[in-house]
Amino acid sequence: MKKVFSLLLCLLLVVGCFPMTALADDTTITVDGETSISLTTGVPELASITVTAPTKTQYNVGDELDTTGMVVMANYNYTDDTPKDVTSAVTLSGFDSSSAGEKTVTVSYTEGDVTKTATFTVTIIEPVVTTYTISVSADPAEGGTVSGGGTYDENASITVTATANDNYTFVKWTEDGEEVSTSASYTFTVTGNRTLVAVFEPEQVIYTVTVQPGDGTGTAFTVDSTTVISREEMISGNYDQTKGCFYLDTDGKVYYMFPRQCPFTAPGGKEFDCWQLSSGGTFSGGASLEAGNFTITALYKEPESEPSITLSIPATININYGDTQTAFDIQVKEAVFRNDGGNFEVLFPYSSFQCTSHDGTIPFTVTTNAEGVPNGHHGDKGYFAILHGTPLPFSCQGFINITSDAWAVAKPGNYTATLKVQVVWIQ
Repeated sequence: MKKVFSLLLCLLLVVGCFPMTALADDTTITVDGETSISLTTGVPELASITVTAPTKTQYNVGDELDTTGMVVMANYNYTDDTPKDVTSAVTLSGFDSSSAGEKTVTVSYTEGDVTKTATFTVTIIEPVVTTYTISVSADPAEGGTVSGGGTYDENASITVTATANDNYTFVKWTEDGEEVSTSASYTFTVTGNRTLVAVFEPEQVIYTVTVQPGDGTGTAFTVDSTTVISREEMISGNYDQTKGCFYLDTDGKVYYMFPRQCPFTAPGGKEFDCWQLSSGGTFSGGASLEAGNFTITALYKEPESEPSITLSIPATININYGDTQTAFDIQVKEAVFRNDGGNFEVLFPYSSFQCTSHDGTIPFTVTTNAEGVPNGHHGDKGYFAILHGTPLPFSCQGFINITSDAWAVAKPGNYTATLKVQVVWIQ
């Protein structure tokens, strides 16, 4: 009896573990007898996979694959087996964004010894890149250097940098005259063409000039650049001309204007000559020199004679009625020049005879034949010039010129005129 019960129990266990495909016919089992039952079962096997492509199927060259939205389902060989989501267990191959074109991506899934694949396609395109030009410059040019300009892709983050030169300070970046940054390193996103200017200004360096009387009498003094006036103020003389001034020129540099007038008293019998610079060289009053720390000393000289010229011209000149040209002699005997150069011009500025008996004049002109004056020159309006190198004495002729028409309309009478000779000193 125990044997039969054990057999039934085993059968129940077997039937509970495996599904039976068919029931056997009725079977009678005798005591201590046995029989057999044929059992079948099936193990699901991977049949295929299906792929739902990712949401993004178009890429730029160089992009990475984006699998967002991709779903992979495993299918089995029994119709009553539900497909299984195996997205997280798949491997991908074939994605290559190094060049443009249509690319096939292979999806692989392995279960046991079975591997199944499926594919989807993506398109790789060359991206359209917009570029812009960033131009940079320095104002003034000698104030410093700039870097960072060039051609950049749209939305690129770039930095332009301004570096001040010695004795200058960076102030700001401007665009179209408007301030855009006060940082020497200006970072921004490129969204269009830009022209940026780095503005520099001279540092406030204090220069000093000590002015000394030299052999003259007076108290030395020092002028410094704590006050720098404009070039316009300097030109207009809006400063102490006995001490000079520091001024800002149009090139952005500071200059020192030498005193136009010497504030010291010259030694006996002498006059002020020029200023001597401590580093060498001499300068006349009113000269400009780039600012620095130096000393200037007054120099003096023997006073020069005033320029003069000695001429010999006839006291009277007789002119016959009807003569259209009457000559007279001119001689330059001596000339005293200044050491700093210059020349004499001899002119004849008056041009008419007046009648003593009635109201009338006879016009005339004066010319000379001084074209050959050595180291001088001759004008075409009745004058000639004597220069330092002209050998003296020098002689030439002048001419009183009266036209025939002037004689024809002249009334009878005695005409007199004083021939005026003017000497002009040209420095």
